[in-house]
Amino acid sequence: MRREFLLAIGNPKAILIFTAFLPQFVVPDEDVLTQFIILGAIFLALEWVAIAIYAYLGLHLQRWLAGAKAKKIFNRVCGSLLGGAGLSLLVAGHAVSAP
Repeated sequence: MRREFLLAIGNPKAILIFTAFLPQFVVPDEDVLTQFIILGAIFLALEWVAIAIYAYLGLHLQRWLAGAKAKKIFNRVCGSLLGGAGLSLLVAGHAVSAP
């Protein structure tokens, strides 16, 4: 738990969110520190909910992927999605570079 906390403190994504995204919701004429604390608490609560949802879905996915047939289907679907994403990047790259 301590390692995770230290890792989260140094997370550049969180630092960028707090410095780039949250200030637009802060009213400069009011107590800035209190506003940042409230916004930070809301952000952390939403982050916790998102992590809980990922964990819940991961547990169900783990149970579903216990069988060999399900793993094979999952791997093929993921491979197809990655291949499709690669092809769309390839096509988009040609569309942009064409004169």
